[in-house]
Amino acid sequence: MDYLEKNQIGLIDLNDYRYPEALKNISKPPIFLFFKGDITLLRKERIISIVGTRRATKYGEGCVKQILKDLIEADVTIVSGLALGIDTIVHEETLYLKGKTIAVLGCGIDNLYPKGNVILRKKIEKYGLVISEFSLGTNPSPQNFPIRNRIISGLSTGVLLIESALKGGSLITAMLALEEGRDVFAVPGDINAPFSKGCNSLIRDSLAKLIVSGEDILKEYNWMKKTELGESLNKLIGKKLKIYNILKTKMHLEEIKELSTITTGELLGYLMELEMEGYVQSLPAGYYRRHI
Repeated sequence: MDYLEKNQIGLIDLNDYRYPEALKNISKPPIFLFFKGDITLLRKERIISIVGTRRATKYGEGCVKQILKDLIEADVTIVSGLALGIDTIVHEETLYLKGKTIAVLGCGIDNLYPKGNVILRKKIEKYGLVISEFSLGTNPSPQNFPIRNRIISGLSTGVLLIESALKGGSLITAMLALEEGRDVFAVPGDINAPFSKGCNSLIRDSLAKLIVSGEDILKEYNWMKKTELGESLNKLIGKKLKIYNILKTKMHLEEIKELSTITTGELLGYLMELEMEGYVQSLPAGYYRRHI
């Protein structure tokens, strides 16, 4: 534990309140997660994973930049694997746009891999989050990356592929996402380009939804951009605005009642109106969360 404290490495387990519900519900959730950075990012409502080839082209780089602009404007947290290629472009562009990003490692968190991304890794630790389930000292062995990929897909609402060959880690991540009930999106590419064949095949086989912009993903989940959200919230007044402001995370009816000091009957009425208007979503067992 002294080593962890000295190197500012955190550790959570399945029972920690900071452990993300989405990851907890996959078939084989990691028991422990080592982390460096902002652990609260794991529990964000809007999370999309973006993965792709290590041999990114200018086309792939352009797609990443175009799509991320929309997602970051909607306060979407971006997950990737810190590999060379598309992953690197994803992390760098997210930070450039002042967005939040999570890097999931295929080695121990004390291992600075890949060497070419050490500076980027340090920036993510400062402005985002780096996580790993592997014990300290674990080397980046090839068998670790498919294991790592289930976390990349498990953390997110959906997984986006930008440039992927017919075989490799990106396709593994897409298949894991489908197994866990996550949405898979793909950017189409040149039918003759080897690093577009994976994306094109997923789209052809109806395993992935074709997208050409970040807006396509936002529409899929009814996620508004910050400017649109501000305009929409301007319509809320009085007790409904008070309830919405309280509901910053998933909360039980009794918690909302206690913080709002509104009677149960009146609160249920307001929550029903907020749900019908698209601001709030009701969940099983008396829980509620923001929808936008």
